[in-house]
Amino acid sequence: MDPSRAFGLPEGYFAQPTFSADEFIEQISQVDLEFAKKNAIFEPKPFVRTFERALEKLTAAHDQLGSDIAQLERSTKAYASDHRKKMARLQQTFATVGSSFERLETQISEVGSNTIRIGEQLDTVAKEKDRAEAIKELVAFYAELNEENTSRLDALLDGGSEGMIKVAHTLRRLNTIVVDNQYSTPTDTAAKRQIEMYSEQFEKTVLSSFEAAYRDGDIHNMSVAARTLDAFNGGVSVVKAYINQHPFFLSSMISQSQDSIAEASYQSLEGISDINHQPPPPDRWLAQLFADTRDMMFKDWGVISKVFPRPIDVMQQLLRRVFEQTIQSYLETLLTRADRQSKLAFLRVLASSHVETRKLVEDLQRFDAETVTPAVMVLESARRSGSVPQGLLDMPEIAQTSSAQFSRSRRPSRPSRPRGDNAIDDGDDDADDEDAARDRLGAARSGVSSAVAIAALIGRSEGDNAGVGLLHGFLTRCCDDLFDAYTAASTYMNVERQHLRDAFRQTLVPFVRARTERQASSSRGNALLGMFSSVTGGAAANITQQAVAAAAAVTGSGGGGSPVSAGPDGSGTGMGEGTVTTATARMLLQVHAEAISRAIELENDSVAAASVASLTSLLLATMGDSYVFPALEDILEALQDLRQEPWLGIFAVIRTTNIVIRLLQTHFQRLLVPFVGTSSYVYRDMVAEKNQLMSRVELSLNLISNKLVGACTQWISGILAKQKKNDFRPADDDFSALEMGTQPCRQCTEYLYRVRSACTQNLGPENRDRVLTDIGNAVHRMLMDHFRKYVVSVAGGLVLVKDVSKYREAIASFDIPILVEKFAVLQDISNIFVVQPAALKSLLDEATLARLDRPTLQGFVQMREDGRTSSLVRQFL
Repeated sequence: MDPSRAFGLPEGYFAQPTFSADEFIEQISQVDLEFAKKNAIFEPKPFVRTFERALEKLTAAHDQLGSDIAQLERSTKAYASDHRKKMARLQQTFATVGSSFERLETQISEVGSNTIRIGEQLDTVAKEKDRAEAIKELVAFYAELNEENTSRLDALLDGGSEGMIKVAHTLRRLNTIVVDNQYSTPTDTAAKRQIEMYSEQFEKTVLSSFEAAYRDGDIHNMSVAARTLDAFNGGVSVVKAYINQHPFFLSSMISQSQDSIAEASYQSLEGISDINHQPPPPDRWLAQLFADTRDMMFKDWGVISKVFPRPIDVMQQLLRRVFEQTIQSYLETLLTRADRQSKLAFLRVLASSHVETRKLVEDLQRFDAETVTPAVMVLESARRSGSVPQGLLDMPEIAQTSSAQFSRSRRPSRPSRPRGDNAIDDGDDDADDEDAARDRLGAARSGVSSAVAIAALIGRSEGDNAGVGLLHGFLTRCCDDLFDAYTAASTYMNVERQHLRDAFRQTLVPFVRARTERQASSSRGNALLGMFSSVTGGAAANITQQAVAAAAAVTGSGGGGSPVSAGPDGSGTGMGEGTVTTATARMLLQVHAEAISRAIELENDSVAAASVASLTSLLLATMGDSYVFPALEDILEALQDLRQEPWLGIFAVIRTTNIVIRLLQTHFQRLLVPFVGTSSYVYRDMVAEKNQLMSRVELSLNLISNKLVGACTQWISGILAKQKKNDFRPADDDFSALEMGTQPCRQCTEYLYRVRSACTQNLGPENRDRVLTDIGNAVHRMLMDHFRKYVVSVAGGLVLVKDVSKYREAIASFDIPILVEKFAVLQDISNIFVVQPAALKSLLDEATLARLDRPTLQGFVQMREDGRTSSLVRQFL
């Protein structure tokens, strides 16, 4: 019974997870509480009696619960003891069973060992028996042939393919016996002669059968003849017959004169010896030959795999014939003709031929890994298992379809070369044991590639199957052997370096010619200015926004300032051929990039990095010592003659040189680093050499910039020196000076505008501000001294104010705040010469002039025409 009902509580009250004493008291005294509320009188006795009864019941329940717990503990101990005893007995039983199984296993092992030994002995007996029977049969054949009796062999030949194979095995063993007994008694001479004659006739007959079946496209008879000759002499003769009569080697293209083909092909390569032309496409006849080779190998695998017992050997011999005779012969003729033309033609043909050959080898290696090798492994697995179905490699609509799809995916579709009437069509083999093999490979026809299906049969994964095939190393050696004579040792690199020197020299011919013409002149500086006569004055600063965008595209960055203008020669400088141009630099980099691509293509991986470094050293030496530094030296020499107006196009030279260095850096990062980054030592040396060149160029450009700033300042000083003493004391009727200012002012401001334009167009923001700040400060110092040299009249003061206003406008175009502030002060100083004497004191006490020292202001006041007569200096200073 539920103990909750004994207290008048709801069923399951004591079974709830939580217990509250207050709630329990409230529940059992609920009736008494309702009675007290109803009568509005509180009587404690009913509550006392209720709690006493509840206490008695709780005490009884507590005692009963303790008794039940004690009873359960005793029962649990009894059950636990009984369980331990049962587990001990069960463990002992398991130990007994395990011991019995060990004894049984030992006995079974002993029986198995005895059985294996018996099987080995039986196998040895069977082999000895078969050997004895074979020896007996050979002795019988030998004796019959010694008596010139060939009836038994002839009977075997009439027994079909199996009989022919047995005859092949028999003759092979008989020939071995003849060779081993060549010094025996003369009585065996007849047998030896008969065996040789019969063997020769047998081989001729089978070869004739193979050739006839080859011409008719009879796969079954070809397979029978091939297996027979393989059992007779290893299949050497039948493989030679197959290769010698192959339509590929009898086609019209191969039968033509190699010289005429190479001559016609080479003449089609326009611009092959011109460094200004891009490398022409690969030789079209060579590409056609490689395309035919792909088609031939893909198609012939279907025939070879069905006909020959060892198809991988036949494929290897066929490939060796193609590479060592057909391809090598044509390639040697083509390269010989290219070498006669020029070194560049030879290198370009060599590189393009190597690229096409490598593509051919990669295609064949992939076909080998995906189709040939898995199929051969299936055949070997079947041979090891003892069941060798001859049609295991006969995969209609699998191998050939796979190769055709692979061929289309690797190159564009085009009409294939005619194969003639000797093309072999696939035929169905009527052997019953081939049906099972075809059924096992049927998964390939449902969309799964033949390589994956075959690999599944031999336990290879798709990733393994797509890796290295059996012909991988052989094909790699074939490719290496073709070009080994041209790339071995340092043969190729010597030719490449010599060509690169010649190409660099050819590219710099206009530059060297222009410098030579200048050096032939009597004055080198005047000659340089004469060369630049077409761009003197403001023409050098005429730079369009279109040229700015073009040069920014060349450098790949628009944040370094505006590039130089485009010249008539397309160089991007407008300065002719006698100085640094981006066109010449790009040509040098283009020639070098082409040489690097050839080096990466033709050199081995172990020496490729060193070859790249060698060619790069040649580029850096040419770019620096033969091109950039001589041009910059000419600029420095031109700046030595301070009698001539400094040519502001030098700023464009600085900009162009900067572009050239950035092009070199981009060329280094994008083309060279990926190939030498893995070689730490080579990379370190290349970076050091490149950085050294860039540092030298930077120092030269800094020197030129400083020299140019000094020359510009000196030229402005010379213009100011032409100021006449009466320029600031004009006549009363001279109104032109009041409107236009003095001539030296106009010349200086025009020159300052040209300087600002040249700097803005050719220098970056930081360099531009630095150069213009130096020039502006120098002009300010010169003007401060200049205006204290001339006596200024009242009308001349207006002229001076006009001049200072023009100077201020010119300097304001520099857009440099510190210069704007300085020339604003100079403008205030100019007002000293136009104010009345009574207002001069208040002018000098203004904020801008008050900051200047009094001796400086006194110098300006003294140059007033009335400064000394009216005692202004003594009065206000």
